[in-house]
Amino acid sequence: MQHEEAPLESLATDAPAPRPRVVALLNQKGGVGKTTSTVNLGAALARFGHRVLLIDLDPQSNLSLHFGVEGSPEQRTVRDLLLDPSCGIDDVVQQARPGLDFVPAVTELALVEGELAAMDGMQGVLRGKLESARGRYDVVLLDCPPSLGVLSVNALTAADEVFVPMQAHYLPLRGLEKLLQTVHLVAQGLNPSIRVTGILLCMHDGSSSHARAVIGEMEAQFEQFRAADVPWSGACVLQPPIRRNIKLAEAPSFGKTIFDYAPACPGARDYRELARGLLERWGLSTDAFDGGPVRRVRAARRSAPTSGSKPTPKPQRKSSRKSTRSSKPAPKSTSKSTSKSMRAPKRKPKPKPRAKPKPSKSKPVARPARAPEAPRRARTGRGRIRSGGLSL
Repeated sequence: MQHEEAPLESLATDAPAPRPRVVALLNQKGGVGKTTSTVNLGAALARFGHRVLLIDLDPQSNLSLHFGVEGSPEQRTVRDLLLDPSCGIDDVVQQARPGLDFVPAVTELALVEGELAAMDGMQGVLRGKLESARGRYDVVLLDCPPSLGVLSVNALTAADEVFVPMQAHYLPLRGLEKLLQTVHLVAQGLNPSIRVTGILLCMHDGSSSHARAVIGEMEAQFEQFRAADVPWSGACVLQPPIRRNIKLAEAPSFGKTIFDYAPACPGARDYRELARGLLERWGLSTDAFDGGPVRRVRAARRSAPTSGSKPTPKPQRKSSRKSTRSSKPAPKSTSKSTSKSMRAPKRKPKPKPRAKPKPSKSKPVARPARAPEAPRRARTGRGRIRSGGLSL
């Protein structure tokens, strides 16, 4: 008795495309390196062979200017993506480099918060738009504005994890507490799966004792929440920190990433190693980096001699020392010069000692009494930073 086999079409199921990993780079303080880190970290991930999308949510549109794109009336931007229901990712995306796309922003994005406030479900608009990015991108990086408004809440609702770019200073450490409170509120209702996974140190000076004290305080505070049910229970300081480097500030003026502008500078090496560590944590491939191994191979080929060529002799350097023998004979000394040299030098007269001033017989002026000194503040220990804690 023969059994009829079921057709393969009925057994096959349409599996949904994988969702990209969405990372929000957020800090309510400006000038800490959010845009620089978004651009160069995304460029490093793309050079490792992954598809990356950058979304500019900052009304200053610095990410767009980094790629040399200025907003125009006919250009569709992230403002249209958030306000126009018929606008999708394909309508606003632009290609910056192979494997690296971005969504530009305009200054009018600052007015979007008021318009989004009148919409139902305003916090989840961006998350719904990113559903069309399934299967097209591996990583999506969100460049958030320096505020905790509607645009930042949209980014937190759509994100899987949060990176906090900051400097290792005392005031940013105190501002970190307010940011974690905002993430905690979002995790309680809008996005329960969001996690703060890393502190990205930018413009870092490792030789500063103050920076080392701030890092030690952060790590000690995060260690207290390892077993707690909070979004930052797995947070850590990402390695390596991004060192202060002028090339990172020069690259945007040329419309280039740091890997196109100065691939051998310390900033490029830091972002490359940072991207490598993140990919290993996410379980993505880090086999080859486009631009790094090729230069080393070419340099080795230049230094290695070919099989049929003769080694070229090195040119001899001319000695910079002067010869002891002079070609011109020394001039003969005349009788007048010898007679002058034999004369005894004239002695200068000794200066007369100055007369000491006579002490005045005037009465001494009475000085006012000193004010009592304020009590000194007790020290809590050398190099100790008190952050006030990260408790809610």
